[in-house]
Amino acid sequence: MATFIALLTLPNDDSAEPGSLAHKLEEGAPETRKVLEAHGGKLLSIYLTMGQFDGVAVMEFPNTVACAQAMMAFRERFGGGTQTMEAFPESQWAELAAGI
Repeated sequence: MATFIALLTLPNDDSAEPGSLAHKLEEGAPETRKVLEAHGGKLLSIYLTMGQFDGVAVMEFPNTVACAQAMMAFRERFGGGTQTMEAFPESQWAELAAGI
């Protein structure tokens, strides 16, 4: 499985009504996990952040196509935006460097 990091931008929603962003945040990330798992992925960790992005998710997927499909489904389900990149753990650095 490949590792991916998504920088998340949440939609503006000041409502506290059920289904609102505030309500979804109170529940944590179970719906996010469902979206990712439906595309063969796994949510390793997720954080709310301060600054340019509202959150960061660290995920695993079998390939980039599955990740891209999950990110499109995530945006469709939750709104906002994502910037996603593949991440290479230290254990793969030597393999990457061999091609330089």
